[in-house]
Amino acid sequence: MAISTVYPEVAHAQSSVIVGRVESAATGEPVEFAQILVQEAHRSTSSDERGSFLLRHMPSGAFTLQAYRIGFFPLEIPIVLVPDDTLRLTLRMRDSLIESAEVIVEGDRDGTQTVEPLSELEGSRLRQHLGTTIAETLSQEPGLSMRSMGPAPARPVLRGLGGERLLVLEDGGRTGDLSATSSDHALVIDPITADRIEIVRGPAALIYGSNTLGGAVNVVRDYVPTTLPDRLHLTISGQGQSVSRGLAGGAVVKAPIGNNAVFRADGTYRTADDVNTPDGRLGNTALDTGTGSVGASIVRPWGYAGVSGSLYDSGYGIPGGFVGAHPDGVSIEMNRRHLRTRAEWVNPLRGIRHLDIRGSYSRYFHQEFESNGLVGIEYGLLTYDATAIAHTRGSGRLEEGAAGFWVEYRDYASGGFSSTPPTTEWSMAGFGYQEVDLGPTLLAVGARYDVRRVAPSREFESDIGMVRARDFGGVSASASLQWPVTTGMTLGATAMRSIRLPGIEELYSDGPHLAAYSFEVGNPDLGVEVGTGLELSSRWEGQRLSGSAAAYVNWFSGYIFPQNTGEINTRIYLPIFQYAGADARMEGAEASLTARLSDAWSLSGNASYVRGTLTELDQPIPWTPPFQHSVSVRYEQRALTVGASLRGSSGQERLSEFEEPTDGYLVPDLFGEYILTTSGTLQTITLAIDNVTNTVYRDHLSRVKSIMPEPGRNVRLVYRVYL
Repeated sequence: MAISTVYPEVAHAQSSVIVGRVESAATGEPVEFAQILVQEAHRSTSSDERGSFLLRHMPSGAFTLQAYRIGFFPLEIPIVLVPDDTLRLTLRMRDSLIESAEVIVEGDRDGTQTVEPLSELEGSRLRQHLGTTIAETLSQEPGLSMRSMGPAPARPVLRGLGGERLLVLEDGGRTGDLSATSSDHALVIDPITADRIEIVRGPAALIYGSNTLGGAVNVVRDYVPTTLPDRLHLTISGQGQSVSRGLAGGAVVKAPIGNNAVFRADGTYRTADDVNTPDGRLGNTALDTGTGSVGASIVRPWGYAGVSGSLYDSGYGIPGGFVGAHPDGVSIEMNRRHLRTRAEWVNPLRGIRHLDIRGSYSRYFHQEFESNGLVGIEYGLLTYDATAIAHTRGSGRLEEGAAGFWVEYRDYASGGFSSTPPTTEWSMAGFGYQEVDLGPTLLAVGARYDVRRVAPSREFESDIGMVRARDFGGVSASASLQWPVTTGMTLGATAMRSIRLPGIEELYSDGPHLAAYSFEVGNPDLGVEVGTGLELSSRWEGQRLSGSAAAYVNWFSGYIFPQNTGEINTRIYLPIFQYAGADARMEGAEASLTARLSDAWSLSGNASYVRGTLTELDQPIPWTPPFQHSVSVRYEQRALTVGASLRGSSGQERLSEFEEPTDGYLVPDLFGEYILTTSGTLQTITLAIDNVTNTVYRDHLSRVKSIMPEPGRNVRLVYRVYL
């Protein structure tokens, strides 16, 4: 956080108003397009070409005012508003000439939140790495990898944990899709209109779910608007890439309705042809995706209440011709219709800062078409969920905390060649999170209890065993300590116990999955997967050097995975995968470092490693990412940023049965960005060249690596204008 000088002056007026000016701490020049936010009062605005801003109709009380602007460090100051007074401020923001590879959140972006993310990707780095999917966008962050089966169905992997072990959230809620269950299922989130992407780990992650041993990824969009802007705000984005002749566009509009309501809408469209690699075109990898949403809220001093509706429609191809794929490829069409509500009540009871209530409904439909046009398999999923969280005030050594409950109902059905019976699933959980001030040391604790009932439409004896209703439950808990050993350096330790409850397909599948080219056999006798983890970490922040490092080990009891039996279904000639549970262990380490070489130059690097073993079987865990590393140099001078990076990976020779090895690689990239302010608009132009040398390399987590390498040289352009 920037340390800036603030000059308050209070004068009498007819109503509570904030009048201010934003200027550069270095030059004193006005800073326009700075975003000014008083989240507790649900008010926001932006500075004009003179750096001036105005917030009217403000309630009285103590608040935190936040200021954000591309090219400047965020600013946060406490303010007190007196009834019928005007508060005049001058905010001096410091130029952010250097951005670290991992953006550490020092201040709370949402002033009503209790949980702060460990790290986040936003601003210049989000535009620099913006890809077709969330997974591609995050793939170069420390500890993150990408599971893929072509460009569309990519999903992030965090510390070797993916699928059902990594929660991917949208505005803090479940996505209502089936992307976690199979490598050919796409995530229903397009990154082009994302405000930021957060990574949450440790005790705080238990607010979102029990299966968060590695953490959770939260894509922030603000579908239900929570702040009242002073005027209409419009953001238009365009993206293009050469490797697939891909084009994408998106727009977000937010506007006040009178003095007490706000409207928000967005829309995106993305299209791409087949991906080109140094060895040729990877067929059947084209995609077309369209999304849209509208939302509105009433914003009052007591809080807000709002609703939004969104749609997602996508069609994409899954390539064929390799082990683990349909010989001729498969085309997938999917859609989601989503309705969500959110309300917040400020100061409802003594000791409670605010009460956050959320609810959503999602209808998801997915079809997989063979090359002859026939439907091979289809899925339908209805999801209803509700969450209530009470954010508590600090008292004595107790800092702010949170407690709440979550309930979800899912109605699942499949058709075509699928033999998975129609199934309903009830899930409920209660959770709590609390921070405790122990002097120089901060203790954070979290706990969660989950129960789930999975009930097929009928009970029957089948080839996989007795298909019947199952009940699961268990406790997840975590504690962490943060100890500031010196100025700018903190040591940390985290212990965690998490549970993962078996899913519908893991319990009851019994049939072919053509897009994944496998015959999937469930296990109705699966138990609860229990994970126990320990982590040691450190962070340091200096004038010239900053970074972080962590080492961890996770033990699993009943680690659930699809095991290749080595057998072939003789009726349709597909390899048989059966879900099983076995004891396992994963250990790893990651580090990132940024050196500020001068006022304009910086050097950054990061590395991560994870090793996974099925200890009960004495075999490596399938699809474990190898050692990954990158180094980059960056030049930033006011409106211009340019840089180069070298990313790479070692080979992966620790293989499970039927898994292929991959060689190591080094790939150079270039990037640059220019920020232009003209006639009332802020524009950013971001240009990147991936794989500059058109290197042939293969990613170990790619299912298509046996027939084609990763994409070749790719020129990406992102243009964004803020009005």
